Parts: sequence; C-alpha cells; structure tokens
Amino acid sequence: MLRFFKRRILAVFPFLAIILCLLGMGRVPINGMISIHGAVKNPSIISLNELKKMPSFHMNDVALLKEKKHHDDPEELLCKASYRGVLLRDILERAGMEYRRKWEPGVYVRVRGSENRDAVFSFGEIFYSSIGRSILLAYEKDGKPIPFAEGCGELIVATDIRDGRRICGIKEIIVERVGVKLEAYKDAKKKTVRPPTSSLSLVNTRDGKSMELKLEDIKELPSVYINAAVMVGDCEGFGGMFSFEGAPLNLLLKKIGIDWWGLAYDQYVVVSSADGFCATFSLGEIFNSRLGDNIVIAYKKNGEFLGPHDGFALSVVREDSTGGRSVKRIEKIEVF
Repeated sequence: MLRFFKRRILAVFPFLAIILCLLGMGRVPINGMISIHGAVKNPSIISLNELKKMPSFHMNDVALLKEKKHHDDPEELLCKASYRGVLLRDILERAGMEYRRKWEPGVYVRVRGSENRDAVFSFGEIFYSSIGRSILLAYEKDGKPIPFAEGCGELIVATDIRDGRRICGIKEIIVERVGVKLEAYKDAKKKTVRPPTSSLSLVNTRDGKSMELKLEDIKELPSVYINAAVMVGDCEGFGGMFSFEGAPLNLLLKKIGIDWWGLAYDQYVVVSSADGFCATFSLGEIFNSRLGDNIVIAYKKNGEFLGPHDGFALSVVREDSTGGRSVKRIEKIEVF
C-alpha cells in the first residue's frame, strides 16, 4: 500500500511542479489575486492583503460617465464616488521594468479583469504623464470594500472622461513591448544618416485601412500650439525647451476610422521612425482622456517648419515630463 501511494505521488509530482512553475511566473490567474508578468524583472502574484500593505492612494469624487457607442447618445452619469487603492504605477515599479532607456517608450501594459475584459495603457501615460497619478487599482469605494466575484478590486482612471477602461475583478497585469527593432545605436556607430521623411503611413492593422499622409495633409487639420515642451531624455540629456505646432493625433487616426465613439480599449498606437525608435499611445489616452489633445504630430518647431534632422513630422506630448515619446522622422503610425 505504501509503495502504491509513493507511485501515485511520484506520478502527480511533475504536474504539480508545472503548475507551481506557472504560478511562480505569474501566468495562472487565481481568484482574489492579481498575476503580474511579462516584461518585468519580478513576476509575482499579489493578494488583496498584500495590496493593502502597499502605499495607498485616495481619489475623491471621481465622476464616471457611461461609454457612448454613437455621437448622438445622451451623456449619462453612472456614479460619482471616492476610491482608495494602489496606483498601477506603484505595482509596476514593485515588479520592476525589464526594459530601460529607449526601449521604454515602446512598452505598453495590458490589464485584464473579469469576463476577460482588457484595457491597455502606454508606458508613457503611466510613468511620464500626470495620468499615471490617476490610474488606481481600487479596493475601497466610499469607504467600503469593493466586492468582486473574480480577480481582485476595480481599475479606475480618474482622468478618463468615460468608463471604458474601468475594469472589475482584476486578474492580470501584463507588460509587453512592441516588435519594432531599434537600429538607432547601430546607425550611430556606423555613422549612418537616414534621409528625412516626406510622408508617413497611417495603418489600422485590425481592418486593413491605410493611407499615406504628407505635410499638406496634416496642415489641413485643426492645429494645436504647444508653447513650452521640455526635451530631455535618459540618453540625450537636456535638449532644450521648444514650442511646437501640429495636429492632434486623434484627428489623424480619425482618417482611418478610429473615432471617439465605440472605442476598443484593448488597442494601442505605435508611432515609429525608420531607425526603430518608437513610442506607444493607448486609445484611452488619445480619445478618452481629458488630456487627449496634448498628443500632437508636430510640423513646426519654434515657429519654423521642421528641418531634415526632425523629418517633416515628429510626435510631442505636452503632458510628458520627458521627451521619451518624441519620435523624429516619423515613418509609420499603426493601430494594433
């Protein structure tokens, strides 16, 4: 009998080892816990009790409006409440980002909750923008615990206009990087100078819509003026403070069918140059944030059209604390 039980234990052990390994890598969601994995140094599973031990953040009187499917839909206030929880930024910092320097603007974060609902956030909005101080994984609402049937807590974005990125029962936080190969450092070593761009490709990868835009096409759109953008980065140091003029990114995306109504919040945008430098933007920050018009595809710098060094268009984000998402010589803008 003892030998029989030993054989059964030995037979089951490999399967237990696989499950424990997956749990250790944060790939098996457990009810009441949050799995953090992907491009992080410390994949982990955090329980509600562990969350409550982290520094808490309070947001008072957050108004949540119902998502609109059509332009003519009436505005509807779902609720106005105060929340307490942990900033998504703090959870990610605890896990540790795998990428550094120029790799970071190409990173995005996917938050998955009950019913497998996803919301995507860009690295820049979490760590460079003031939006990062409004993305809360809440466990209390109006002083009372938030109930959940699956996952843990509720994701609230106080700077969003509507509730499209509110996710209940958080199960997973997944950090990923776009598949754009960075060639800028190789170019610098080889002293390769790529020619300035004169047009960019605008592509919606989900439905195949695409178009080429030239300077004249962007100039036709309503312009936004940024009077003081600080260009500073980990690699380049302080570049200076400049004024920029250009068109909001949301108006460019509207040309390929991305609009304010009926958004898919699991999508994101990649702005990239020929040398592989790129930046991500979530559809939430572009269309649903109170700061959305701060994301500009600029064609003027200090009152003059951009020179060969910058190409004919570059991305500028007024809200960002660093110039990390300022992509020069833009070649593509893709929606994934």
